[in-house]
Amino acid sequence: MLNTLLRDADFMSMSQGLEVRVPLIDHHLAKAVLSLPGAWKMNGTPKKLLVQVLGGSLPDRIVHRRKRGFTLPLEHWMRQELRSEIEPTLAAKHIQAGPLGGLLDAYQVEQVWKDFLRGTVSYSRAWSLFVLQRWCEINLC
Repeated sequence: MLNTLLRDADFMSMSQGLEVRVPLIDHHLAKAVLSLPGAWKMNGTPKKLLVQVLGGSLPDRIVHRRKRGFTLPLEHWMRQELRSEIEPTLAAKHIQAGPLGGLLDAYQVEQVWKDFLRGTVSYSRAWSLFVLQRWCEINLC
């Protein structure tokens, strides 16, 4: 959790000026639950104790549904809300003039962005280059 969900929640909430609390991560609660016998926590019902505490207020279709992951919609944001910031940052002229100009082929960096927009390259490549460029601009210039 520390490396993904908590970090992402913290990062995204701070970027919007929000204070987010994760209620089930309280160390007192964790200590209490860890001290309970394992049999109380297992018997085929996911999160049995939590479901019991809620007193039947969750429908069975929620309690017994398959696990689902959560990922930030970064690819969507890069194509929409963040595009106006990312696109000029990854432009060849901008890369050449910046701190990475002597280290990276600026035209290849711009090509990664174009390939991302075409759907032939993962968002993570373009995102990594954007983050690297911005970090260098903020910390090295």
